[in-house]
Amino acid sequence: RVHENPRSVAVVRQKDIEKQAPDSIARLLEDMPGVDVADESVAGMKRLRIRGESSRRVTVLVDGQEITDHSTYGTPMLVDPAGVERIEVVRGPSSMLFGAKAIGGVINIVTKRGAPKPIQLEAGGSYFSATRGRQGFLAVSGTVGAFDYRVSAGADRHEDRSVAKSRWAPTGKLANTAYGNENYYGHLGYRFGEANNHYLALKVERHNLSSKGWAGVPVPNQAFTIDLPKRDRTKVGLFYDVTNVSPLIARMHADVYYQTIDRIFKNDVAVRMTPTRTVAVQSTSDDGITNIGGAAQIDLTLLPHHYTIAGVQALTDRLDTVKGSTTVMTGFGPFPITTRTSSRDKARIDTLSAYVQDEWTLPYHFKLTAGARLYNTRSSLDETTVAARANAPERTDTALVKSLGLTWSGLDNTVLRASYSEGFITPTLLQRYSSTTAGGQGITYGNPALKNETSHNFELGARYRNDVLLLDVAGFYSKARNYINTTRCLAVSATCLTASTLASQAIYYTNADRATTFGMEALAEYSLGASGFTPYVSGTVIRRELEQANLRTFNSDTPLMSGRLGVRYETTWNSVQIWSDLFVRGGMGVKSTYYSSAGALTTEKTPRWATANFAVGAKFGPDERFAVNLAVNNIFNTAYRPTLGELPGAGRNVELTARVKF
Repeated sequence: RVHENPRSVAVVRQKDIEKQAPDSIARLLEDMPGVDVADESVAGMKRLRIRGESSRRVTVLVDGQEITDHSTYGTPMLVDPAGVERIEVVRGPSSMLFGAKAIGGVINIVTKRGAPKPIQLEAGGSYFSATRGRQGFLAVSGTVGAFDYRVSAGADRHEDRSVAKSRWAPTGKLANTAYGNENYYGHLGYRFGEANNHYLALKVERHNLSSKGWAGVPVPNQAFTIDLPKRDRTKVGLFYDVTNVSPLIARMHADVYYQTIDRIFKNDVAVRMTPTRTVAVQSTSDDGITNIGGAAQIDLTLLPHHYTIAGVQALTDRLDTVKGSTTVMTGFGPFPITTRTSSRDKARIDTLSAYVQDEWTLPYHFKLTAGARLYNTRSSLDETTVAARANAPERTDTALVKSLGLTWSGLDNTVLRASYSEGFITPTLLQRYSSTTAGGQGITYGNPALKNETSHNFELGARYRNDVLLLDVAGFYSKARNYINTTRCLAVSATCLTASTLASQAIYYTNADRATTFGMEALAEYSLGASGFTPYVSGTVIRRELEQANLRTFNSDTPLMSGRLGVRYETTWNSVQIWSDLFVRGGMGVKSTYYSSAGALTTEKTPRWATANFAVGAKFGPDERFAVNLAVNNIFNTAYRPTLGELPGAGRNVELTARVKF
């Protein structure tokens, strides 16, 4: 249960999901304390940051199975919100069960099963005025005898985003922010056994995304475009669960899955050197990622007052990437000068882990939860067309990740908690073995010698809940090291492998950075009894210091304060359930200090911001068959940008959604 958990956890339930018209899973979580949305200039590819950590340091699971993306920026939320039953979020890397391969936290998206009746038809649609977006889905689900099933399909299309006029968007439009998604989902479950306690399920998912990238404020004499025509995910998963096996075995679970991610990235840069001289570079990357994984877990009650969980996980990630670059120089001679380069790399990483966690109920209302997970990873470059990295060595790493949590529930309705946890993530295959042109700083080369990023995390918290008041407060401190950043080849080293690389001062990945993060998260709600009103507030105060070779700064693109303040209202009138929510969302401005690609120390910043918002909805008809929701966002048309990792926010806009269920 959330109330008794020693970790900072939260659950977004189906009833909350259905009250919104989200264009992504990320928007369902953006008001959760400690959670920020990041899209890195690509509107349809939202990612999540937790406690200031980049999206690459957040583990994203679907039904407990990892989406291993191996991108520079992190894992986007390639899941259809209409097919989600609930979302479980662990802030901080303290979950042994979900997997500790994270520093910021873990997000587990649980998909829907079949409806309880033999056949149920669901349909819904949404309209987003900020993007002239349309979204719709259709689903059929049910339970027939021992079988349950669900089949659904959905799609959405969005045009360029309308925003309030600002220095980021003088015209009120963000060019190249259009995107579209297609989603397909299938579930088939079978329950069996004498006690009806065995459950076997097959799930199939397909998500297609095409998008463009916002190039930012135009730069004189330079043209810059990003196109992502393909970002697709396909997964087939098989699950088996059995409960109440024996007095000593409470539950057993096993699953296997096969997943592919296909993406195409195109980047065009043209620079006018003089009125007659132009250099144009077109870069492309065509990546294919294959994940094959499985897990087995057993829950034991071997000793009185103990609940013990043990399990193993295995995952193989394979990357096949083709890079291409074409440079055209005009005005440097009588004819244009064209040069082309291309490369292909095939790499893999095999991860095997075993974990155990024990929950020990102690006297005087104490409960101790201790766990450990042992990882073994082996990564290798299996094939390459680049002679300089043909002999890249295979890398094997072992890591023991531990967590410890203590709760005390000696006061009515109150749980106090304290925890220590360790986090780690492995470098991506691109960072170790390939190259990338993302980020606009030229070619960045892989580094086979990269170490794992690691962290040590401490947390104190308290939860109070009765019939009218909910309070959840947590303070946290994290120390992380071996962060992967980029540097230039200014001297001969094992990672600067060729004379041409050194001569061009090429960029490569290295373990250069550290980070210290501390802060507080809070959530409070108070129900005003029969009136139906519930005032609430949620927010985060956070400080995050980054350390680089020649730089130590709190300007880490992390807002000092952010949160949401509002009042909800719920009532029933003539069998119609009505709800409304009036709230303000806001945050302090952010700063980001870094060394530019030219080596200059640069600081960017955004101002503080706040938006007023109102939402209202209703459910009515037999079995709450119909639902309608309306949201008016950014009522005063405020120009804002929460962080530099997020696009400027939409201006005044309306979202309308309707659902029907038979």
